This record gives sequence, structure tokens and C-alpha cells, in this order.
Amino acid sequence: MNKSLPDTFFKPGTVAVVGASKKANFSSGIPETLVKNGYRDRLYLVNPREREINGMPVHADLAAVPVPIDLAIVVVPAPQVPRVIRDCINLGSPSVVLESAGFGETGPEGALLEEEVRRLLKGSQTRVIGPNCLGVINPHASFTTTQVNLEALRPGNIGVIAQSGTFGNILADWAPTQDLFFSKLVTIGNRLDVDETDCLLYLADDDQTDVIVLYLEGVKDGGRFYEAARNVSRRKPILVYKGGRSQAGRKAAASHTGSLTGEDELYDAIFRQTGVIRAASFQELFDMARVFSREPLMAGPRVCVATVSGSFGVMTADVCTAWGLELPDLSPQTVCALRDIAPSWMNVKNPLDLGPSGIYDAAIKAALADPRIDGIIAVPVIPEIVMQKYTELGVDVGSMFGDPQEWRRLAPGKPILMFTVGGASWCDHVRKVYGADISLVSSPENAARALAASCRYGRFRAGG
Repeated sequence: MNKSLPDTFFKPGTVAVVGASKKANFSSGIPETLVKNGYRDRLYLVNPREREINGMPVHADLAAVPVPIDLAIVVVPAPQVPRVIRDCINLGSPSVVLESAGFGETGPEGALLEEEVRRLLKGSQTRVIGPNCLGVINPHASFTTTQVNLEALRPGNIGVIAQSGTFGNILADWAPTQDLFFSKLVTIGNRLDVDETDCLLYLADDDQTDVIVLYLEGVKDGGRFYEAARNVSRRKPILVYKGGRSQAGRKAAASHTGSLTGEDELYDAIFRQTGVIRAASFQELFDMARVFSREPLMAGPRVCVATVSGSFGVMTADVCTAWGLELPDLSPQTVCALRDIAPSWMNVKNPLDLGPSGIYDAAIKAALADPRIDGIIAVPVIPEIVMQKYTELGVDVGSMFGDPQEWRRLAPGKPILMFTVGGASWCDHVRKVYGADISLVSSPENAARALAASCRYGRFRAGG
């Protein structure tokens, strides 16, 4: 099934930029980005109308490059692409990222050009990602085929496959602000050759990837995707946002990447049968990615909600129940332990409405130790004016709510999610103190959805 997506897409020894130019355009910064990340002595520029760019020699065509090329980044106008692809095939280049637009997404004429390139590739060993894409980003190898700040990207274990090129770039910009850490990021565009299934199978075997995220507008080969997803899901969680649910979305997808999106109910059935986890929104997709990349799978559906605000406890309880989770009574031992230290006004029950009791840390620890609880949703909040006052007094607010590393040590097998809302200084503080150790999510709904998905996926992996 796997058509052998070569590693040279993600860690090439030599790279050529075909169509490199001095003119300011969307691709002009690619050579600069590659040089900045250590590729100067392995980078070759190709353009018959240039002799040098930023002090680097420029070759008339790929045949004039003095070494074999592992990866060609192609940014020439669409009508010139067949000639360049023919050169890549003749020279034995294994990998091509075709970033040029003007193919099937533009209409019949572009579709014919796309089909011409597909015919050229038939029977060859050259693989092509694109067209109409921005290619790959590999933070682990400090390699990219597009302009992105690799220094800001901390390597991680989330692999991303997206049909949209700009979507991938924006994700790379956004990820460092959200405690999201990618292993590989691939944008596949029109899928002239390499498609979502090829990338899925590659990431399934990638030791640096533990969670696979897909943004899809359509599936190129439904049967092949079904078989691959069913097999890969038994090893690694697959999270997907499927675009084109509405008629307007389907029309946009057709003009964006030339995708035929198909019936949404069919995709729902495929995802259910293969264990793929479907997200309803962009934010939910990456909240779940964060949770699946960090947290152990839920052993069961039983959740404890610990909050400082009773209203957030009610909201979170409602959404947990809606997603099939349970909020059981705490064990008698947990109740007794907390009543011994709780103020008289506090009810010791699930959800734990802790208010200004000062026992938030103790409550989380007790809930983690409770055999009736499979996971925690923590909702610490504090008014901004109080936060500012504590800061002025030099009070360590972090110590008021507990040490996240200690929580992890106490219950390494239980997921802990945290949601908060409030002023800028409080939210910044939570991210600084808890973001490295606890999965921060954007809403109670996404916390519940992620834990419910974790529980169901755990059953799927176990064969249930």
C-alpha cells in the first residue's frame, strides 16, 4: 500500500530551488531561509535568466547542477512545470515540492496541465508533493521548503498533513504561542502525486510522530485511505478536520485545491469505522492534538472537575455529560480527607467548587488519588484586580494552585486538562506555570470533547 514516500522530502542532502529569483514574490525568501538553517553548501539555485542571487551562483537548468539533487523546490510558472519535472525524472531526483499554482484549482486548462505532469511521472521513481502548496516543515532537522521562522518552532511529536499551503505556514507561526510542538508538517495542495494517504503512512512509521493531525478538503482514494487509516489508528491517534461540510465550503474547496469533497455523511462513517477522531472546529482540532500528544489515554469515562467558580463547574459538568463522560461521587476516603481541611461553607462533591478555600492543590491531589476518578479538568480562575494586587505584594500566585509536576508524579496514568479565562496577566501566568506540564485547552467544551475522544480511542485501541 505504501508507495514509499522518500525521506529526502524531510531531510534532503542536497536541495535545488528551480525558479529562484531576485524579484520579491512569495518564493523569493526560500533560499535565504535555507541558508539561514545550514543549507548554503548544499543549496543550488536554478534560473536561466540569472547568474547570481545574493552572492550565490545560479545555474541555467537542473542538468547544469554539478551534484545529484535529492529535493527540487519548483516555483516556476505553471506552463514551465512539465519541462522541469522531466528534468527531475531524467536526473533521478527522488523528491519534488511543486509550489507553483495554476493547475486543477483554476479550471479545465489547468487540469489538463496537471494531467500532463501526472503522465510524465508514471513509472518513474520521482515523487511530487503539490502543486499549489508550500511543501514541508521538519523542525527536528531544521528544514523547510517555505519561508518560516524555524527558530521559534520547538520540535515535538505532532505530525500535521494539510491540503492548504498557507494554512501550514500560519500553523507554524501560531504553534509556539499555543504550546503545540510539531514533528513534521506537510502541505499537499492539489495532490497530483503524493496524497494524504501517502503522508499518513509515512508519519505512521515516523519515530518522532505520536499523533497525526489532518486538515482535509477531500480524500483522493477513498478505499486506500480507509485501509490505511484503519491500520494506522491501531498504532497512533489520527485527528481530522474535514472541510467542505456546507455547499459554500464545497465550492470554496473546489476552487482552492481542486478537491471534490463528497458527501459529509460518508466521511463521518469512514472516520467512525477506522477510529479516526473528527473535530468540529479548528480550535478543537488543536486542543485535542495538544491533549493526545501529552496525556495518557483515559482508562474510563469518570471525570472530576475542580474549579474556583461554581458557574464554570456547572458548565463543565453539562458538557462532560453531553459527551458521555461521568462525574461520579468522590470516594468516602477523598471526601473525609477534604472535609478535614475545607472551610465550613464548602461542599465536598464533584464538581469540586473550591472558591477561595486555599485548598486547590490538596483537592487536585486527592482527586488524582481517588480510584473512582479517571481524569481531571481543572478550572482555576482569579480576578485580574486580585492578580495585580498579589503581584504588587510579591505573592507567588503559582503556589496557591499547586505544582503541576507534582501532580504528574502522583498520577502519571491520569490525564489532567486545564481551562481558564480572565485578564491578560492571569492567563499569561497560567501558561507560564502550567503550560509545560498540563494540557491547556480553550474551553470547557473542548476539555470534555478531548477526554471523551481519549476514552473512546482507548477502547478502540483495546479492540472494544
